[in-house]
Amino acid sequence: MDTPTTDFVRAGSLEELKAKGRLVVHGPHRPILVVHDKGRVFALDNRCPHMGFPLDRGSVEDGTLTCHWHHARFDLASGSTFDLWADDVPTCSAEVRDGEVWVRPTFGHADPATHWCQRLDDGLAHVLGLVIAKAVHGQLAAGVPPPDVVRQVALFGIQNRDGWGVGLTILTALGNLLPNLPEEETYLALFHGARRVAADCDGQAPRRRRAALASRPDFSTLKRWLRRWTTVRHREAAERTLLTAVATRASPTALADLLLAADTDRAFADGGHSLDFTNKAFECLDLIGWEHADAVLPAVVGQMVAARGAEESTAWRQPDDLIALCAEVAAELPGLFAARPNVTAGQITRRLLRRFSAMTWRRSWMPLRRQSGRALLRPTLAVPSPTRRRSGWHALGAPMSTPIGRRPTTSSPMPMPSTRC
Repeated sequence: MDTPTTDFVRAGSLEELKAKGRLVVHGPHRPILVVHDKGRVFALDNRCPHMGFPLDRGSVEDGTLTCHWHHARFDLASGSTFDLWADDVPTCSAEVRDGEVWVRPTFGHADPATHWCQRLDDGLAHVLGLVIAKAVHGQLAAGVPPPDVVRQVALFGIQNRDGWGVGLTILTALGNLLPNLPEEETYLALFHGARRVAADCDGQAPRRRRAALASRPDFSTLKRWLRRWTTVRHREAAERTLLTAVATRASPTALADLLLAADTDRAFADGGHSLDFTNKAFECLDLIGWEHADAVLPAVVGQMVAARGAEESTAWRQPDDLIALCAEVAAELPGLFAARPNVTAGQITRRLLRRFSAMTWRRSWMPLRRQSGRALLRPTLAVPSPTRRRSGWHALGAPMSTPIGRRPTTSSPMPMPSTRC
């Protein structure tokens, strides 16, 4: 074209650009860096995408532009970075007309939502906080709904880590808060959730998907199978059973019942984390859609199958069998609900805690209270010698070698009685 169009602005003469090597175009638009290299003219955003320092103070060599602040390097033709932590430099069109250089001060993408969606995948894959932050902001600015961002990040975390992680739990918890957050905090919640998912997946093996069974057994059979495979710690069988239940188009309530039945067969499995992660997987599906159940739910099976229950620990069996106490308390639940149909969950919880405490007291401490303190102490103390003084601590059988001023120690679970009257 021989004449400039209204959407282009003049940057300067070609001779001036050749002499200086670079020019900066100022105006109502963002600063534009125009570079002449090997007979070609390039126009880029003058702000380094890493920290915003001016790129015109950098150096150009062999088709690359280097920022002098942190040595981030970029391809002049496309603005693409050679250092992933720096992100790409936006570029704009540049033309030479009758010895004059014209640039179009428009930085954008034909489909911003698709562009920033791809950039978010790049940031998650390489754990680049700057790229994640810009991609989340770019998607929101392009009108992408926040639940769609949560869906993209959640599915990335499911596919790139073999099992549910803390990052997905944090993302789901923050996703639940999105309807109650102002716009600026919505962006922060999405960024922090995405960054934690990326960190969880860094260096992890991707998940290998399994297929459902070819048959479609009834739901009660699938429930028995899943509980059996969980008990014997057979992960592959458990996942295929769960995927078969999903393939039968079972309702969310039925799938929750299926998983919770197997997850609660072990008491306090994995310190409660197995049940917590399963619950968060359900909440995640409420956010991103239950059509992704075949991808999300199998992620919790590995931990559920491998979890160690409290009944496998001596701490829950000795000196009292707390598992048996829990079973007794749980047996009272139907009666409590039948007797008081309007009772709240909090009242039931308090009632069960009092009941559990009463059972523990009767079994553990009541037998000790029936014994006298001296009778309880006597078996644990040394037999006093008839030739030794029988006053003070020695009357209780403490060894004569006990240093003066130091209270002797015993193996008794109760405090030593005072010798003073």
